[in-house]
Amino acid sequence: MANEEVAEKGPSGFATVLESIRRPLRETAGELRKVHWPTRLDVRNLTTIILGVTFTMAVILGAFDFAFDRLTTSLLQATPNLVALAIALVIVISLVILVVWTSREQRR
Repeated sequence: MANEEVAEKGPSGFATVLESIRRPLRETAGELRKVHWPTRLDVRNLTTIILGVTFTMAVILGAFDFAFDRLTTSLLQATPNLVALAIALVIVISLVILVVWTSREQRR
């Protein structure tokens, strides 16, 4: 009878905890073997593209920031510059048209 009780018992608490840690690790390792890893050349090319796009966007955003800074500075001065006011008006109208056009495209 004592032997039957021992046979019916499952693994100990420590073995259960250990197995609950091992199983996900084995499954993760199996999934990582299925992954198609890029070559060193692919990684270098994609990194170059990402850095190039990041640098280009930084320059473009910096130029826009500089232009808007100059525009708002000239608009806020005591004597408003009519050219700057016209440029600001064109920019605002363009942004409104862009937002309306984009929202129309999304509804289709």
